[in-house]
Amino acid sequence: MRCTIIAIGSRGDVQPLIALGVGLKAAGVTVRLATHADFADAVRAQALEYFPLEGHAAAFFSGPAGDAFRETVRRPEQFRRLFDNYLSVFLNRFLADVWDACRDADVILSWSRCAPALAERLRVPVFVVALNPVLHLPTAAFPNPFQGSDVSDPATNWRTWRLALPALRIGERQVDEWQQKALGLPPLRWRRDLRHLRQLPHLLGYSTAVLPRPDDWPSTAHVTGYWFLDANTDHYQPGDALRAFLDAGEPPVAIGFSSQVGKNAAAITEAVVEAVADAGVRALLITGFGGIKRADFPGNMLPVATVPYEWMLPRVSALVHHGGAGSTASALRFGVPNGAVTFGFDQPLWGQRIQAIGAGPAPIAASTLTTASLSHMLRELTTNQALRAGAEAVGRQLRSEDGIASAVSTILAAVG
Repeated sequence: MRCTIIAIGSRGDVQPLIALGVGLKAAGVTVRLATHADFADAVRAQALEYFPLEGHAAAFFSGPAGDAFRETVRRPEQFRRLFDNYLSVFLNRFLADVWDACRDADVILSWSRCAPALAERLRVPVFVVALNPVLHLPTAAFPNPFQGSDVSDPATNWRTWRLALPALRIGERQVDEWQQKALGLPPLRWRRDLRHLRQLPHLLGYSTAVLPRPDDWPSTAHVTGYWFLDANTDHYQPGDALRAFLDAGEPPVAIGFSSQVGKNAAAITEAVVEAVADAGVRALLITGFGGIKRADFPGNMLPVATVPYEWMLPRVSALVHHGGAGSTASALRFGVPNGAVTFGFDQPLWGQRIQAIGAGPAPIAASTLTTASLSHMLRELTTNQALRAGAEAVGRQLRSEDGIASAVSTILAAVG
């Protein structure tokens, strides 16, 4: 049996799907993982077939287009203009790649926009895969994470999902042309396409211990648990500076915002430096691409471009991150108190859930970040024993789950 997995986005989006591919391969499935060139080595390292998709994640998310994408995704009209002026050419090429990657598959794990057409054309099981609640599955249990904010009453929560409908239609012309010319299907009819999309089976790679599954979702929406790719860190050798820093005092707080900082890098870096000093903690700064930047740092702070989280998290006292699904999952799995400075996308949702399950303080919106607010978060993370106990309890629960096995079982049952 051949399975094609379509994996797009940043490392936090792609790595869990590589993990799912590894689980399928262990079950005897031949796995082709179609993703950006950034992740080709990571795919091949797991002995999975790599198929190239249009686009480079690092260049996009760390550049001005990535900033614009994040800032306009909540405002459909502005997002439409960004799409028409920049992203439409990418989507045309991307859709062509998707068809080439999927045409001989027996089962497909897909980005939602492609899924209905692939299912109709190939007549094989097609699963929508995501690491967060998807915009086309509304619920009264919590607000749409891209347009909503705090959880409110059910009616208000439900209305926030209606705000997503215009965004779901962006790219409709390109998808319609692809369906007709490449797949030989009839013209796209939006409402029919949306109904078909909602009826497809969904695999959502997070834990109900972090975000409970809504009762008003269809039975085809499977919240499986997280999909972790366990890196072998036995051979990882930290540099001399990192080793010396960790040995020099109490476990530091790790701080890193991946590619999210963008054009606010200088201001956010200064807020971080001042907050670390004010809170009286040591800090390991994960600078990443497009992240925290400065020519020099005080002695109580050490910048590193990257470090394996599986190696780092047992050695730090807490983690401050951007609220991405992957960073949130990793910190919680290791039982590490953590807090989110959110920049957009679904990050406010995960930041709020960290607080709700007692594993960290309230999230901070990056647009309102101050030295005082970040210093308060750092003090809470390093001195509040209730948060540490809460994080450890969630970690024990997540380590007892096997989201990959659950997802693989669901996929194999569908294929028969």
